[in-house]
Formats: sequence, structure tokens, C-alpha cells
Amino acid sequence: MDAQTDVIRWLLEEDNPSVRYRTLKEILGYKDDSPEIVRAKSAILQSHPVRSLLEEMHPDGYWLQKNPRTQRVVGDGVEYGSFGTTHFCLAYLSELGVDRSNPLVQKTAERYLGLQQQDGDWLRHYSCLLGYNIRTFVRLGFMEDEHVQRAMDLLNQTCRKDGGYLCDIHEGKTRTGSVKSCFRGSVKALLAFSEFPIYWDQPRCKQLVNYFLGRGGIFQSQHPGIPVNRDVQIQSFPITWRANVYEVLYALSKMGFGSDERLQAAWKLQEGQADSIGRHRLDWTPTQCPWMAGKRGELNKWITFYAEAARKNNRQTLIN
Repeated sequence: MDAQTDVIRWLLEEDNPSVRYRTLKEILGYKDDSPEIVRAKSAILQSHPVRSLLEEMHPDGYWLQKNPRTQRVVGDGVEYGSFGTTHFCLAYLSELGVDRSNPLVQKTAERYLGLQQQDGDWLRHYSCLLGYNIRTFVRLGFMEDEHVQRAMDLLNQTCRKDGGYLCDIHEGKTRTGSVKSCFRGSVKALLAFSEFPIYWDQPRCKQLVNYFLGRGGIFQSQHPGIPVNRDVQIQSFPITWRANVYEVLYALSKMGFGSDERLQAAWKLQEGQADSIGRHRLDWTPTQCPWMAGKRGELNKWITFYAEAARKNNRQTLIN
């Protein structure tokens, strides 16, 4: 049995029905009506992470948490706390394989979508939040929803000279020169674009892809080989505002750019984070997160799933 097969067998173990479901669907390509997919998906709703998240939801359709900076309890609006308010919890449910077919998810998703501003934004043009929300709602089954389309229009129309994204609060911080784009926010925008093939040939998406390819995916634009920040040197989950190497490679591979020679060092870094058969450990997870997706320092199926999905997408591109 080769190492890759061993990893897949590990991901398919039934102790984590969400990883099993997504491995069957996104890596092995099982159809939605296959018995294996149907059985795996039915087990998701009974899993502890999903039941726990839904039980913590307020009856009116949101999650509350104290904002660590202001000490205010937030979550019924678009302001958020540390990893446990509404947009985070919806993202976690989407990762776990839950979608709008669940009445509770439909209720809270529609409520949050209704808080969107007219231009497609939710809060102060935070680029990370915009991209993060778009991906969440696509995964929940709202790709065709007018709110998601409006958000994508905003993402597609927001342009910066270096090709990335930046929040409004950081624009104009220096008078002597332009502020560089935010790598973390740009990663979330890249993940959002990766869900919409219709945009892949459009200028703004190409500009963002070049923002990453020009830096080898995860390195400083002016200093090749030096990681852009500490995020990409450690492995974190769930996906929040941090930027993992597996996120960048997963998105770029999904869009057909994984085999670009400029990403070789990024692939090498990711492969160097795995054990002898390709399993990845969890280096960091937020202690305030209501979804405990693993323990720090231990092998983690979620990070391994994303690393393997990125490799699968890259292999598929090479075959095509």
C-alpha cells in the first residue's frame, strides 16, 4: 500500500464523518447520489461538532460572543468576536459539510445575508471578511443568491495596483507611498474566486492570481524565499483570518495554476510539514473557537485533507 493510499484510508475512517464525506466527494469524486456519499452526509448532522454548534445558536438565528477588544457581547449583527460569532460559525458548518438543506442553517444564513450593505460589503470593507463570507455562502448552497452575487461584484471591482486586497482602515496610512495589500485578506479573496470558475478568465481574478504567483505563492514579493509572514510556516485550522500555505495551494490548484514552476518552493514547504506518509499536524487552533477541530501538536485530518485536495487538483490539472 503506497503512502498516498494510506493517507486516503486514514481520511476515510468513520470517526470524522465530515472529513470522510469531503474526501469521498472532493478528492475521490463520488457522485452526490452514491450510497457512500449519502451515508457519510447523513452521519454529519449527528456528529458532535455539528450538534454542538447548532445547539449554541441563539433561537433567533445567530451566535454571540464577547469582543476581546471592546468587551461587548456581539454577534447579532455583523460585528464579530474571537472565532465564535455568526460568520465564523456559519463558516465552520460549511466546512463540516452542512448546507442550506438544514432548516436552522437556512434560517441563520438568510438572516446574516440580510445584514449586507447595498454595495455588497458587510463590515468596513474588510477584505478578509468579504472573501471569507463569499466562500462560506457558496459552500452552504447560496451561490446564485443575489447577496452573494453582489458581494462577488464588489470583490471583482475592487482593484489595487499590486493586485491584492486591503481593508479601508489601512488605506492611506502613509503619506509617502502606497500601502501594500494585505496578504491574509488576499488569501480569502483568492479562496472566494476559486469557487467561481466564471471569473477565472476575468482581469481582476488574473491580477490576483499573479499577485500570488509573482511571490511564489507565500513569499515576500521583494525577497524570494522569505515567507511573507509566520502564518505560512505553521499549520492552523479552522480556516479563519490566518493564511496557510495549504489555502494558497488549494485555491491556485483548483484554478489550474498548481503546476506553475514559481510554486515549487511553496509545494516543498507544504510537503516538508507532513510525516512520512503525508499526514499533517495541527500547530495552532484558536482556544476561543466553539469547534475544536483538533489538538495542537497532533496529526490533523482537516489539514491533511486540504493538503491532499490541493495535490489532487494539481494532479488533475497535469493530466488535463
